[in-house]
Amino acid sequence: MSKTIPWSPEEVQYLSEIGESLPLGMLIYRFRRRADARGWPARTNGAIANKAFKLGLRSRDNRVRADDLTSPGGAAQILGCLPDRVSKWFDDPSLAPILRPVASRNVRYVNRAGWRRLARVRPDVLGGFGVDQLFALLEDRDLADAVAVAYPCQRKDYRIRCIETGRIWPSASHAAKEFFVTFSAICYAIRERRPVTVLGLSFERVRGERRVAA
Repeated sequence: MSKTIPWSPEEVQYLSEIGESLPLGMLIYRFRRRADARGWPARTNGAIANKAFKLGLRSRDNRVRADDLTSPGGAAQILGCLPDRVSKWFDDPSLAPILRPVASRNVRYVNRAGWRRLARVRPDVLGGFGVDQLFALLEDRDLADAVAVAYPCQRKDYRIRCIETGRIWPSASHAAKEFFVTFSAICYAIRERRPVTVLGLSFERVRGERRVAA
């Protein structure tokens, strides 16, 4: 049987190269494709997984040690939000080409480069998250700082009310556009609880008629 055939140095080397950066299903898929191309023994899924465990590349709970690829649930855990919120990013036709998710056993994953592309091309999507959360996802401190400063508010999550006039806008972007100021100027003023300097007006976030702490 194939599982009794000793592993060649070439097989071990390739498994070691991919074993820490891929979810188990994708690891097995890529290894078997390489095996077919190189004429290596046709090993079972279990044999490949067990070899990865024995080499110390993976833990028994099937979590990826290197965590270069992150599922919606994994990203949500890092960011401290609901998985559904991240899943919507994967389904958004304007964001999918930026994230470039890959699928393995009906689970989609995005690598670190994909999250960094999102932070550079559409930083507003990551608005409202703390700098430490963003750094944990991006592993780029400068990029995390830039997103946190520019987009301190979560997009499309709450309405904006002017404290002085009582007028409400569907988002900070709408209010900013009307007053010809930047989105970040409105959000920064809300976070710092001070008026927007050029307007002399203060704003707050609301859901329905309930105020949201800045």
